[in-house]
Amino acid sequence: MKCPRTQTPLKRVTVGKVPVYYSTACGGVLLENQTLSDFENPQEKRGNVLAKHLSQFHYELDSLNKRISCPKCPDTVMLRRYYNPLHAVEIDECPGCGAIWLDTGELEKIQSLMLNEKERALLRIELMKKHERIEVKGMPHTHDNWNKRGDKVDAFFDLASYISNSL
Repeated sequence: MKCPRTQTPLKRVTVGKVPVYYSTACGGVLLENQTLSDFENPQEKRGNVLAKHLSQFHYELDSLNKRISCPKCPDTVMLRRYYNPLHAVEIDECPGCGAIWLDTGELEKIQSLMLNEKERALLRIELMKKHERIEVKGMPHTHDNWNKRGDKVDAFFDLASYISNSL
């Protein structure tokens, strides 16, 4: 596989039994489907080891806006999307295989923005408030009271049945 930014060969390393491919030319890293969650937490050793290893290859890139192809699926252009709701870090994700390409320094940014449980709960509440359902009430309809009327009719028949049974 080749680096999508520099077209140099990617090197494979295993970090905590998770395979990772990185570029010594630009400091980017390719993570296979669903493995980013293994490295995003700054309290876990695995994430710190990878971030420290990648920091030695930290180079300035010309443009991060350029669309890149997936190293695993060279015919597929990776999608550029925000990693979290704070819109602070943009990552490249392959729509075919789900691989994620992190450019130089993006893993450290993700780790620095990692929220603890309390912060996640507060953010969840804030997002829920922003997207609350709005209830729209219209004008009353003539048939809105049918349920109430039906309860009265049932009560009347229950009373009539009680009286007829007691005679």
